[in-house]
Amino acid sequence: MPLKKVLENIFLDKELIEKVKFLGKLDVFNGLDYRALARVYQIMEVKNYNAGEVIFSEGDIGRAIFIIKKGEVALSKSGKPLATVKDGEFFGEMALLEGVPRTATAKTVCASEIGFIYKVRFDSLMEAYPALGLKIVHNLARLLSYRLRQTSAQYVKSI
Repeated sequence: MPLKKVLENIFLDKELIEKVKFLGKLDVFNGLDYRALARVYQIMEVKNYNAGEVIFSEGDIGRAIFIIKKGEVALSKSGKPLATVKDGEFFGEMALLEGVPRTATAKTVCASEIGFIYKVRFDSLMEAYPALGLKIVHNLARLLSYRLRQTSAQYVKSI
């Protein structure tokens, strides 16, 4: 086995590499290199939820973005279904921009493993690495703009 391969096997954290690859697939982290993704991963926490567990309720103050590693989450507003989010998708991203009341309720459909990043940790990351924070905020703005256009188009069709 070549020396480079031996050194990689000794010094590389394969579990971290897989987790960073997972983050790299998310639109919100589009364009970030391995080092930046590893920094994001360092501020992320992961929790396992049971089926039917409420992650947050409409009206709760938004404090984190949620990233579904495994599972499924139903989003609803005033008891009416809005969307379902699955493996490799995220929700609650507006909490990274502002700490205002949630506009929907998020409840697990099945047992789920969900990562989350608190706004205060994200703010600290942005302060320490402004270019990284700017890239994520740019991605968030692009995604929110897209979602707003989709919602507006659906509204116009319903009139």
